[in-house]
Amino acid sequence: MSGTEETELLTAADCITIRGVRKIIAKKMKLSLSSQAQLTLHTEASARDLCDTRALFNTRLEEGQIPVSYNAIFVKAAASALRYYPMLNTVVDGREIKIWKQIHIGVAMDFGRGLIVPKIRNADTKSIQVIATELGDLIERAQQQKLLPDELQGGTFTITNLGRWDVDWFTPINNFPESAILGVGRIVDKPWVRDGEVVAEPRMALSLTFDHRIIDGALGAQFLSTLKNRIEDTRLML
Repeated sequence: MSGTEETELLTAADCITIRGVRKIIAKKMKLSLSSQAQLTLHTEASARDLCDTRALFNTRLEEGQIPVSYNAIFVKAAASALRYYPMLNTVVDGREIKIWKQIHIGVAMDFGRGLIVPKIRNADTKSIQVIATELGDLIERAQQQKLLPDELQGGTFTITNLGRWDVDWFTPINNFPESAILGVGRIVDKPWVRDGEVVAEPRMALSLTFDHRIIDGALGAQFLSTLKNRIEDTRLML
């Protein structure tokens, strides 16, 4: 049976025109997969110190301060690691690899109108609390559809967190033309052997996708290991 004959046996419940944000997403995802050699590495990290650090920040909030989210800490951890591994903060431009001086980290968001990725500019120079405040402002204005075009452009690295939907492992696709993206899974208690004893420990999955044309597997693994160390010991990113 041909594709046309098979289609004739089906009745569409609805037909949606690909346009607006969805058209932009479709174009970027196609470019990402067709123009890059993408490889994904996975690891698992203890989230015990991450949870404790977030709780500590949020018990010391001053009046009017935005609570610190997990994403704010992930942004700081990624920015800190990118300073040591600048090849992941790059873009391919023709025959050149451009290594950016700035670290502008995008955080993927979806409020039912399509994926958007607003940026935290110069994230490596900012404290976790400042990042949390900026991220909270971006989320609020994204929900109100009041983000400025410049806030959605010019990123150098992206974080996408599907933990709130109980996702553990997934393979993120680079936010073209960026060369790397971090996927974050949910935090869940698991049995873990620590100091010879089985304990309940909060664990989380981390997935790093990168352009294998310019970033070797060993380098990607080193970056992911450094990022994991910062999440397991948040003092390393301060």
